[in-house]
Amino acid sequence: MREEMRAEEAAQALAGIRERQEQVINVAVPPARFWWLLATLTVAFAAAVESRRPLVIGVGTALFVAGVLASLAWALRRAMRVQVRNELLGWRGGMLIAGFALLTAGGSIAVGFSLSAAGVPHPATLGNLFGAILLVAGGPLLMRALRRIMLDRSGAAQ
Repeated sequence: MREEMRAEEAAQALAGIRERQEQVINVAVPPARFWWLLATLTVAFAAAVESRRPLVIGVGTALFVAGVLASLAWALRRAMRVQVRNELLGWRGGMLIAGFALLTAGGSIAVGFSLSAAGVPHPATLGNLFGAILLVAGGPLLMRALRRIMLDRSGAAQ
């Protein structure tokens, strides 16, 4: 009888550990509103620059820098409350992050240059709007994929 209790207690302890691992991973993943904020800042900055008005460019640049720094500080402060081991992401997670960054930046640049070559007004703003759509749509998808990778690698998904 005592042996059964030990097995049951061990199973409960393992379940508690897995639940805590999942909580830690969830805290480390930024919410969807983070991507909306970055997308909005990016498009607003491009629009400010394309206005070609020095005051608008200056204010837009200052707001962009302050907004990006504040949003990153918020996301990092939230993530720093927990300690997620680097190896939880692994090679696959790193490649997903790099691929998403390249797709978003490359897509924005390609659209912007294509629109500029076609003579479309405000090509940088529209190119960044395309990148913003990728951020808003792809950011949460990337975070879900990274969360799944971390859970699988931690054993918390079992």
